[in-house]
Amino acid sequence: MNTECANLLSFLSGELGEKEKKAFAEHLIQCSECTREYEQMTVAWDSLKWDFEEMEPSSSLKSEVMNFVFETDEEVPVRRGKKWSGFFFKQFTPVTSGLLLAVLVLVFVLLYSNIQLKKELAAINLPTEVKTSLSLQPANKTAVKMNTDGAAYILQQGEERRLIVQTQNLPSLQDSEVYQVWLLKDGKRRNAGTFKPDEEGTGSLTYKLSIDDKFNQIGITREPDSNSKKPRGEKIVGSS
Repeated sequence: MNTECANLLSFLSGELGEKEKKAFAEHLIQCSECTREYEQMTVAWDSLKWDFEEMEPSSSLKSEVMNFVFETDEEVPVRRGKKWSGFFFKQFTPVTSGLLLAVLVLVFVLLYSNIQLKKELAAINLPTEVKTSLSLQPANKTAVKMNTDGAAYILQQGEERRLIVQTQNLPSLQDSEVYQVWLLKDGKRRNAGTFKPDEEGTGSLTYKLSIDDKFNQIGITREPDSNSKKPRGEKIVGSS
C-alpha cells in the first residue's frame, strides 16, 4: 500500500489540513484503488440518510448501554458482539445496519494496514551494524583442507541481533550428514542450527539471536544427522 493511500480515511473524515487535503486530492486522481474505495465509502455514507428509519428509543436503552459498558471482563467477546449487532438492527433498518458494519470493518482494515505499513517502514529505515566479527579456522589442519576457513558476524538492527556464519572449502558430506554450528560460553554449548555446503564446499547460516544467546566462541562440527543435542562428530572449524 502506498503511504499516501493510508490518508483515505482521514480525507473522508476531514481530519487532514489544507496542504495534506490538496495533496491527497491530487493522489486520488492518479490512484485507481483509492478512487474505487472512495466512491464505495461515499455511496455508503450518503445512503445512510435515505435509509434511516427514525425510531423512538426504548425506555431500557440507557440501562442496556450502561450495562454493556460496565460488564466484567469475564464475559465472552462473541457475546458482546452479538449484543452490539442486535443493537444496530434494532435502531436501524437491515440495509443501514449492513452498511454501517461494512464501513466499520473497512475502517478497521485501513487502520491495521496503516499500522503494519508504519512498522515495516520503521524496520527498513533502521541501520544495520556489525557488532562482532570472528575468524573461523580449521580445528585440525591435518584432517581437513588447508584452505578451509570462514567468518562469523553479529549484525544488529534496532533490537534484533542475527548471527551470520560463512564458510568455504568445507569437506563434502555423505547422505544425512550436516554441519552444525555451536555457540560456546564458559564450557557450555548452544545449538545454533545446521547447514549443508554446496558442491564447492561453500556454506552459510543465519541465526536469530535471543537475549540469552551470549557466547565468545563458535565451533562447527560434522554431524551424522541434524538431531544432535550435543556434538557427536568431529569439529571442523571454529573461532580461536
